[in-house]
Amino acid sequence: FNGDFVDRGSFSVEVIFLLFAYKALYPNAFHMTRGNHETNDMNKMYGFQGEVKSKHSELMFQFFSEIFNELPLAYTINKKIFVAHGGLFSKDNVSLDDLRKV
Repeated sequence: FNGDFVDRGSFSVEVIFLLFAYKALYPNAFHMTRGNHETNDMNKMYGFQGEVKSKHSELMFQFFSEIFNELPLAYTINKKIFVAHGGLFSKDNVSLDDLRKV
């Protein structure tokens, strides 16, 4: 799954819990990369923070933020295919060296 797991409606909490469950069940076959919606600013702007706080707590939102910060920005498949979310950077021409610096 290539980012933007949340901020897509009123069931984002349930969706991300389901994705985490699949990752726990299939750790070597289920992959998640971070998208631009897995950031605090986007979560505040598009409603995920409010959804989490209304269903759980501020502490739970902080927990999600910490997990999102640990998600990889990119993957390679068979050392040939590079996979990254298109909305991560605000400029074009981002290089692999730029990613390594993050």
